[in-house]
Amino acid sequence: MRVKYFYTIRKILWHILWIITLTNVAQAQQNTGSGRLDILRDTAEKGFQKADIVKPFNFPIDHGPHPGYRHEWWYATGNLDGPSGRRFGYQLTFFRLALAPEKNTAENRQRSHWKTPLAFAAHFAVTDVQNNDFHFSHRYSRGDGRLAGAKGTPVRVWLEDWSFEQSEGDWKIKVHDGDINLNLDLKPTKPPIFNGQEGLSRKSSAPGNATYYYSLPRLESRGTLEIKGQPYKVEGLTWLDREWGTSALANDQQGWDWYALHLSDGSDLMFYNLRKMDGSKHEFSAGTWVAPDGKTTAISAEDITIDVTDYWQSPLGGRYPSGWQLSWPEQKIELTIKPVIDDQELDTLPRYWEGAVDVSGNRSGNRLTGRGYVEMTGYTQ
Repeated sequence: MRVKYFYTIRKILWHILWIITLTNVAQAQQNTGSGRLDILRDTAEKGFQKADIVKPFNFPIDHGPHPGYRHEWWYATGNLDGPSGRRFGYQLTFFRLALAPEKNTAENRQRSHWKTPLAFAAHFAVTDVQNNDFHFSHRYSRGDGRLAGAKGTPVRVWLEDWSFEQSEGDWKIKVHDGDINLNLDLKPTKPPIFNGQEGLSRKSSAPGNATYYYSLPRLESRGTLEIKGQPYKVEGLTWLDREWGTSALANDQQGWDWYALHLSDGSDLMFYNLRKMDGSKHEFSAGTWVAPDGKTTAISAEDITIDVTDYWQSPLGGRYPSGWQLSWPEQKIELTIKPVIDDQELDTLPRYWEGAVDVSGNRSGNRLTGRGYVEMTGYTQ
C-alpha cells in the first residue's frame, strides 16, 4: 500500500513539473504575442539530430520512436459511423518530447528512473455530431516506461491507460477517459506515403528546419465507442501521420492549417498551409495527393488555392476559419470543406482547433464527396 501511495505521489509530482514546463512555454508565447508551440522551433540547443538529408525509411522500425530527435508524434484522426445514422469524429495523438538530448539513458535509468530527459503528452478528442458535443482531454507524463513511453519491437506508444500499437501491419487504439472508451482496430488499405522530398518535409529554407514525415492515409477502422455507458459499434476511416525532427518552423511563420481528406473516388488529399505573420500562405506550404491505387503526387504552395468562407469566434478568445473553398486547377478539383460542428477547439497548451469536416465538390465535372480532419494553430494570440 505504501509503495502504491509513493508511486501515485511521484506521478502527481511529475505531472505538476510537466504542467509548469508547459505553463512557462505558454507564458513566453503570451509575452511575445505568439500562439505557437516553440518546441517546434530551432534553438541554440546542441546535441539533437536534425532532419537535414533525404534518407530511406525502414518499416516497421520507423513506426516506432526515434531517439536523438527533439520531438515526434503519432497522430490519428478519423470519422466513424455508428448505428441509426450516428456520426462521430475522433483524434488521438501521442507526443514524444525530449527536454534535453538523450545521453546514457540506459545507464541513468539503472541508477534512477527519475533520470530521463523524455516527456510525453497525449491529446484525445471525440466529436458527437448528433448531440453537437465535443469532448477532449489531455495528459502529460515523464517517459520512464512505467507511466509513458514508446518502443519499436513491437511498436507501442502509451501514456497510462491510453495506447497505440502496431502488429503485423495493423494498428490498435485503446483509450479510457472518464465516461468515454474507444477501442479500434485499424487496417491500412494503402502503403505509407512520403511527404515532401521522399519523406523529408522542409518547413523553411533554413537547413534542418524540417521533419521526416510519412502518412498512412487510409486505414479501415472498426471497433466500439462508449459514451456515458452507451456502447456503439463504429466503423469508418482513419488518417495516421508520423513525424519527427528537431526544428520545424521559421520565425516568420505564424502557424499552420492542415487538411487531411478522404474523397469518395478513393483518393486522398493532404495539404498543410503554413501561414506567415500577416496570414498569407508561406512558400514552403506543401502536401500530397494519393490516387486510389496509392500512387502519389506532390503538391506545392502554388498548386492549391484555399479561400476562407466563414469564421468561428472562440469563447476563450481568437477567431478561427470555419469553412473553406479549395481549388486545384491542374487536377480540376474544386472542394467545399465545412466543419461538422463549429466548436472543436482543444483547450490545451497551446490552444488549437482540430475537428471533423465534410467535403463536397467535383473533379473534372464529376461529383465528389468526402470526410476528413482540419487542424489550425496560431489563432489564439
